[in-house]
Amino acid sequence: MPSDQQKYDKLTEQLSEMPQVKDQREKEEIRQQIYAKIHQNKTHFKPPKRKRWIPITSTVLAVSVLIFLSFLFSNGNFLQNNLMESSQQQDTATYTAENEAFHEESSTAEGEMNTEQGSMAGNAGMFVQHTDDHSTIIHAATSDPQLQYVIPVSFIVPAQETKEKYYNELESYMNKHVPVVPIYLFKGATFEIDEQNKQVNVALPDDFSLGGGSSVANMFEDQLSTMFTPYGLEKVVFTNPAGISLGQFGTIQELPLNKKNTAYKLYSNENVNMLVQVPLDEYTTIEQALIEMKSGDQSYHIFPTIPEEVEFSTVDQEEQLEITIENAFNVQDNRTATIMVESILMTANSFGYDTVKFSNVPDDNLGYYDLSEPLQVPDAVNPIMLQ
Repeated sequence: MPSDQQKYDKLTEQLSEMPQVKDQREKEEIRQQIYAKIHQNKTHFKPPKRKRWIPITSTVLAVSVLIFLSFLFSNGNFLQNNLMESSQQQDTATYTAENEAFHEESSTAEGEMNTEQGSMAGNAGMFVQHTDDHSTIIHAATSDPQLQYVIPVSFIVPAQETKEKYYNELESYMNKHVPVVPIYLFKGATFEIDEQNKQVNVALPDDFSLGGGSSVANMFEDQLSTMFTPYGLEKVVFTNPAGISLGQFGTIQELPLNKKNTAYKLYSNENVNMLVQVPLDEYTTIEQALIEMKSGDQSYHIFPTIPEEVEFSTVDQEEQLEITIENAFNVQDNRTATIMVESILMTANSFGYDTVKFSNVPDDNLGYYDLSEPLQVPDAVNPIMLQ
């Protein structure tokens, strides 16, 4: 689209090409004609049409120029407004946008979350997403730099593609799209999903080595579980003939995948804001998990996702979790409230619930969510679109 300056230059060029209108008569001749005409008919002065031609032409030309310039500048303003609006909408999708910080020191503009306004139009939230028949999820994982917390990542891809296509290029996608510096522990690995036998076959390079201490081996296991238990897979089979050495696990040929209950908190560091999994004891109840989400660990840039002042009770209704707010509380902004809802939904998902019903919430709204009906737990957390 031409810029304002280009339009102005073109207009100037067109105006310069117009024929010039010039009266060839001498000034004295014009003065004498006017003087004679005035004295000829003082009561009904009517200038000849020829004398009106020049000012009329000039007036029409001036009006035309003003209209064109008005259109030019208004169009420029319209274009600028559209670009600003488009930029605001794109920042959100972003996941991330842009998707959108939880804390003042890493917050972004409120307009970055236009796609989440109202009752969460479409399938995307700030940190979660539902998929449809045309897309599928490639579950990936990274961690914080200290290898203490798993940061799940969900690549949303076309449904017609095989999962292996993306898993075997996962390192490239992680390096290109994940906002946090990825801790990728599967360099050179190839993956083959065997859903019939509920396993994933993994071939690692002959010189593969995890190195480090027990924290690396634990993170290796936790990331594999995060990546493949959502598909119902139960174990990893390493196809290397001699097996692989996993530090404290020794040399192994297979590794069981364990789906664990987790609470979701916020990892916030500089401009990175992502939900992270906090492992729980196997005997932890859902209500205890939600209480755990009120605390953080700032030394690892982990922040709470439920405000301390919120009081609630829970009721287990088989596949639905009911949460009743027991007190009046004031959430600072829509982002904080939205993160609270989405972290609760993902935590409920890890405990096996399908829906969450919120009760006793003023106006049945919390953040960008309409809570008048039960909410479906999301399919994906920290989504990144690859379509």
